[in-house]
Amino acid sequence: MTIEEIEVLSSDEDNTVQNITLEDVIEKCGSFHRYQFIHFFFLSFFPIAAGIVNFYYVFGGAENSYECQISNEINQYSNIEILSSQCSYEIKDYRNQTIDTYPCSNWEYDRTIFGETFTSEANLVCQHSIRRSFLSTSLQIGAMLIFFCGQITDIIGRRRSIQLLVALLLITSLITQTLLQFVPMSINQKFILLLINQFVSGIDTYVVSFLLLLEITTSKYATFAGNLALISFALGEIVVTGMAYLCRHWLVLKWIITLYIIALVPYLFFVPESPHWLLTKHRYDELEKLLRQIARCNRQSESKWLPFYRCVIKNHRDDKLMNQKNKIKLSFIAKIHRVVTHIPTMSKLIISGYIGFITLLLYIKISFNLGAMDEIDPYLNIIIGAIVEAVGYIVPSLFMIRYGRKPIFILFLMLTVICLLVTPYTHNQNHLIIIFIAQLGKFSISAATCVTYIFVPELFPTSIRGTGMGFFILLSRIGSTVGPIIDAKIRHNHSLVTQMYYLYAVLTFLCIVLTFLLPETRNVPLADKIDYGIKKNKKTLSNT
Repeated sequence: MTIEEIEVLSSDEDNTVQNITLEDVIEKCGSFHRYQFIHFFFLSFFPIAAGIVNFYYVFGGAENSYECQISNEINQYSNIEILSSQCSYEIKDYRNQTIDTYPCSNWEYDRTIFGETFTSEANLVCQHSIRRSFLSTSLQIGAMLIFFCGQITDIIGRRRSIQLLVALLLITSLITQTLLQFVPMSINQKFILLLINQFVSGIDTYVVSFLLLLEITTSKYATFAGNLALISFALGEIVVTGMAYLCRHWLVLKWIITLYIIALVPYLFFVPESPHWLLTKHRYDELEKLLRQIARCNRQSESKWLPFYRCVIKNHRDDKLMNQKNKIKLSFIAKIHRVVTHIPTMSKLIISGYIGFITLLLYIKISFNLGAMDEIDPYLNIIIGAIVEAVGYIVPSLFMIRYGRKPIFILFLMLTVICLLVTPYTHNQNHLIIIFIAQLGKFSISAATCVTYIFVPELFPTSIRGTGMGFFILLSRIGSTVGPIIDAKIRHNHSLVTQMYYLYAVLTFLCIVLTFLLPETRNVPLADKIDYGIKKNKKTLSNT
């Protein structure tokens, strides 16, 4: 056995190393080599799972074509006319005058496209269609809990959060599906179980795995890591489309999704922890062990990174001691008050929340409109939309590396505004024009969403990054819940639909204006904690 000699830093290096950060140490251990490639590959399966469970509703709750069926007793003694909506029928007298109108209670479904869906089995059409929307709403409400999961992630770490969320989803899926499959029950009981399943499915691992992808590398490769998660989510849309096409049954589709979740379990024992989180929690031994694993896997010698790591830890301990001497112990309420009254942090939080609300509202609206087109096969339409979405994630990454986050985000928001303003004028145009504008809108809003998922985490230090992303996701999910409700209320009023497009364009333009107030984060090292200092010298700012 040979013992590798650790080089001693020269005086010049010693002066330089005083400003070195953990991100610099990760760079010296290898920030884009074998270790990152291995975990990038396996971590990407979690965003794929998020895409699968989020788009289950599109197929499991799909609405097949249906026709109202009248019982033989009514047909025998009455003159019946079924209305074109297939939701009600009229009883007429011998002069063909309407005596009364009754709602339909039984329907015949065309299962050639989607097969057996829960909507067909539970008759969630016509006057019962509002119950069908509850399946989507429950998913969005579950996703809102990501805000609290973000806070928990900052407390217990990224690794344990992923393990707990996967375990929660897997246990819920196994229990609900076993009951649905083998226990006789009423349709209302089935509906409740499916609501519970959808609610838990909304609390997915996407945000946590997204943060971990960013934090096991450096800001130099943050664009790649963020886009990997986004493209994986789009891939999940394609995967669930293939699953639905093959099984054509809502409960069988549930079992196939559960098998995918089970396949993720072995990797849970190998999920790495975030080095930035370990540093903020002062877990120096675990951090050193992790860095050794990274360096060993990337074939980097200890002499290259260990001296710098020791200086980082020394500086971190010195800062901790100094803070302990100088600061007054704060209660939990006082800590919350300090964060809430910190204007830079709260400004970023509020603006990023508004950005999330607008971008996901438009994303869901545009995606919903694509799914409502009758000219294209629904399976093909979803796949084309997913491909356009993936391209929308890739293209901005090519420009963000050179031009930064803010200019590219503003550019694609401007393109989205143009699509929103043009869409009302395509109402009576050729189908190809309608499809082109709709797909261009999907591309532009997907590209803008891509930038936000890379830009927003970089705005916050490690100590509250999970909380910041959680708040961003919370507001995003509120937007994704509000959008479809508005569309459902006004879709039959063309004038109101046109006015809403203009309103969305104004709100998006306001989003552009607010973006100018945010700092650029390209090539800026990830901060570990909030800087509450009032005065900062220019030299420090220059070095940063």
